[in-house]
Amino acid sequence: MFKEILATGTLILAATPVLAGGEIDLGLSQSSIRVEHDAVLVGTGAHVSLGGLYNENTENWAIMAGFNAVDAGMSSKEFIGGVGFKMLLLSTVENEFSVAAGVGGFLRWQPEFMNGLGFEGQTYFAPSILSFGGLNSAYEAVGRVTYKILPQARIFFGYHDVTANYETDGNIVADSTYHLGFRMTY
Repeated sequence: MFKEILATGTLILAATPVLAGGEIDLGLSQSSIRVEHDAVLVGTGAHVSLGGLYNENTENWAIMAGFNAVDAGMSSKEFIGGVGFKMLLLSTVENEFSVAAGVGGFLRWQPEFMNGLGFEGQTYFAPSILSFGGLNSAYEAVGRVTYKILPQARIFFGYHDVTANYETDGNIVADSTYHLGFRMTY
């Protein structure tokens, strides 16, 4: 069911005519997958995203939808950042469904003098006031080293962690792993 929801949501988001283009982000580890589609609303600095992750060992999964404000003029192509929020729908073996609304953002540093090498990170945190379904808090954190292989594609090695703190079960890790992947811009 998770795969069907993710595929349907990504297709709907990609087909929306008010979007000017975007990126597909795919990260893989031995036991998990993380996919995210990010698109820019025409004429604005608004980025909307839809994605998910699944860990086959723990059978935990999450669906993520976000909104970030980014410099619409792109005054710096080397340093890009956004501030916003990300909704997390989490399902763990111990807890059926829970929802968190994390606040945070992302940063990407891709300087020309490093010949394609770059760094990026993102973090979103949902305190108890923004966590529902038995959650005390939840967060997503991603850190990566990237390398530009094409003008519109980067490969990366990184780490991502999605963890939820439940009232009854304490910290449950939805997924926490090193991963390889790529981000493709269109």
